[in-house]
Amino acid sequence: MRRMRTWTVGVLAMLGGCTESKVSQDQDVVLSGRLLDESGTPLSGTLLNVYRSDNSSCGFTIFSSSWRTVKTGADGTFRMDLLGADTRNGSIARCFVARSPTQKEGRSVAAYFLIQQPDSALPALQEWTGTLTSTVEAQGVSVGFRPLSATHGAGTDEHSLTIGPSLVEPVWQVAKAASPVHLSDYVLEDMDGLKASIHVTRTAKVGSETVDYTYSSDLLALPRRARVPVSRGATCAYQDAKAPCAITDGGLGGLVLFAPGVRDVSLQLARPAVLRKAVLRSFEISGTLTEVVLEGSADGTQWVPLVNLLAGAGVQRFMEVDLSGTTAVSQVRLRAATKDATAGLRSLGQLSVFE
Repeated sequence: MRRMRTWTVGVLAMLGGCTESKVSQDQDVVLSGRLLDESGTPLSGTLLNVYRSDNSSCGFTIFSSSWRTVKTGADGTFRMDLLGADTRNGSIARCFVARSPTQKEGRSVAAYFLIQQPDSALPALQEWTGTLTSTVEAQGVSVGFRPLSATHGAGTDEHSLTIGPSLVEPVWQVAKAASPVHLSDYVLEDMDGLKASIHVTRTAKVGSETVDYTYSSDLLALPRRARVPVSRGATCAYQDAKAPCAITDGGLGGLVLFAPGVRDVSLQLARPAVLRKAVLRSFEISGTLTEVVLEGSADGTQWVPLVNLLAGAGVQRFMEVDLSGTTAVSQVRLRAATKDATAGLRSLGQLSVFE
């Protein structure tokens, strides 16, 4: 068992990894652009980080050390003088990322692009706050936000919501989010220090080339709720499991990567309970599975199905599901079935079950 942090930076742009460069090695290249705040006011004296990949793929999972930095002028503009050799690796065009510094409120904007012409002028990088709000409800919290189109013009935007102690430690995510997003107390549990943020990706054209922009909103601190799963602190059993159980400790972020071929995880509850709800965080499977179910047992011998996780939309990384329990159980099992010897459970952050 390996326990790791989950690293995500919103919705990341992906380009093919083997695009031929159109810029010669000794050609002079100018990369330019402009950085604005949400209202359109230039951000002067701001240091942007520029990252460069080894090939044409922009599938960064984490921003490591930047390749170069560039400071904006009084009018928010920036300029980098390069050589064609800087923009390519052999005959392959490199992907570049220009990213604004993360503001203390949490917002940032990044552009993903290839440099395929001597004069590469990016459309403006304009911040977006999202104007997030939270409202306490009887059974949870709703998060409202102002869509990107309200400040950046019309677009076919898909907003995604991330909940966690930080952007890189998600405990919940909602794709294709529409304001307001309702978060149940089952999702929030009694976790302290949770923050919400919204992410959006847009695409622009520069000549024949595509530039992908990712926007991250300001962070919003969420009110702490009080629901505690009956599985909190339960012991667990699976290959290479260690005590205390990493998937029932209520920890923020974190991830268990299962050994290849692991197909079941069982929990021993502190007391019997009739189970009504389950929440799975950072849950992934590998290969083709014929069955993925949550089951309950009173004695560890006879198991009754509680929910089929392949039903409906199928297995998702973050799942809140109703359970069909009618009798008290003291053990819970997450079980996968497959005809493929290499398929099974891949990862799990937390498994919480509720009465």
